[in-house]
Amino acid sequence: MNSTAVRPEEAVSLVAERLADPEYIAAVASRDDNRDPIYDAVMWGPLTLANGLPGTALLFGELARTDDAWRPVAHRHLAAAGRVMNSAPSRGLFSGPAALLAAAQTCAGPEGHYGALRRGLATWVAEDQTERLRVFRARAQDGGTGVDWAAYDLINGLSGTTRLLLDSVADADEAGPTVESALTASLHHLIDVTAPIRVDGHEVPGWWVPAELHVSERDRETYPRGDFNLGMAHGIAGPLAVLCRAYEAGHGMPGMRDAIHRIADWLLSWTLRDEAGPYWPARAGWDEEVAPRRPHELFTRTAWCYGTPGVAAALFRAGTVMDRPDWRTAAVDALRAALRRDESLWAIEGATVCHGYAGLLRIVARVAQAVDDTELHAGCRRLTGKVLACADEEAPFGFRHLMRFPAAAHSPVPHRAVNTAGMLEGAAGVALSLLPVGDGPLPWDRTLGLT
Repeated sequence: MNSTAVRPEEAVSLVAERLADPEYIAAVASRDDNRDPIYDAVMWGPLTLANGLPGTALLFGELARTDDAWRPVAHRHLAAAGRVMNSAPSRGLFSGPAALLAAAQTCAGPEGHYGALRRGLATWVAEDQTERLRVFRARAQDGGTGVDWAAYDLINGLSGTTRLLLDSVADADEAGPTVESALTASLHHLIDVTAPIRVDGHEVPGWWVPAELHVSERDRETYPRGDFNLGMAHGIAGPLAVLCRAYEAGHGMPGMRDAIHRIADWLLSWTLRDEAGPYWPARAGWDEEVAPRRPHELFTRTAWCYGTPGVAAALFRAGTVMDRPDWRTAAVDALRAALRRDESLWAIEGATVCHGYAGLLRIVARVAQAVDDTELHAGCRRLTGKVLACADEEAPFGFRHLMRFPAAAHSPVPHRAVNTAGMLEGAAGVALSLLPVGDGPLPWDRTLGLT
């Protein structure tokens, strides 16, 4: 499709029609040739928000807000997800029962559907969260210094599931002593993660990830003394957004304001500049963090997952909640600079949410709605056009997800286009990003740390 030949509502309809049947999704997405070129794995996780049925259920739950005809479709996707409950391990908000709970909460609608399902899932998430907290406490008591991503990140870690528990505790069907206890313990944990620690004679942020706790050999080689992650997906911007939501929702507790200020001040200390203006790097190594001066430049993306947009979204929320206009201004200035920057430097691919145009669009749209900024509104129109330009009637789901080859720099074909259905990496997320930004209950982008 050409961007001049399709409107946002037409693209949403195309995706919704293609994704309506869970069996069709599974048949296409699970094909052996539909593989991630980096990990050589089929791009189908049926019980994930990233590329599975909870992610598609989010889309139909949102569509059902304004059109009841989509409610049976949302139910069909939730039911199909429930039948594969054991297909994915619990790895935070985006995989396993927590992902299904996030979808069920959105699909519940004002009538409060799925009360028994949500109650059972909320209890499960709370109990699992409590056990994960126990493991982290045990490591700390054994003298372990630093943390791994699972201790705090939004996708696989404790801040994403904490965000889910904030919604559970506010719902009569889901709340209870187990949920409330898990939420309180989780918030204390996230506050504690922000406390400075002393390592090799240096005081550094408590979210330092030492090399031995990195999940990949590549990271251990790149950061031999560990690193500090700034991003929304796996970095400290995620906990900042969640702590702000907790404070905003009336769950403030001793140390929370200080934790929010510590994170925000540290992120602001990492403001770098290029010809377009301010930006934030994706990650900082140990040597960069303890150096007397910040480096002139570091790798970044202009994406939801890493780089300026995710950091700006979290800082903007923090500035709003803490009444810090200077933080909000820094966030808006950085987003304006991102939109001015040469697109070849954005380091994002394709239409999808995680590191594509849809995630960037949603962040810019959220902030533009709050500040009514002319430059950001123009950016939304431009990004909408870029998303729509990726629409493809030949694609089984209407949009494809671009995966970068490991040796892309030496390849004449730097990407593989895979057919992914879900929210973070699939067509459902693209359609969701094209919906108007609203302030209704439990919006889908809460799973991205944006509300």
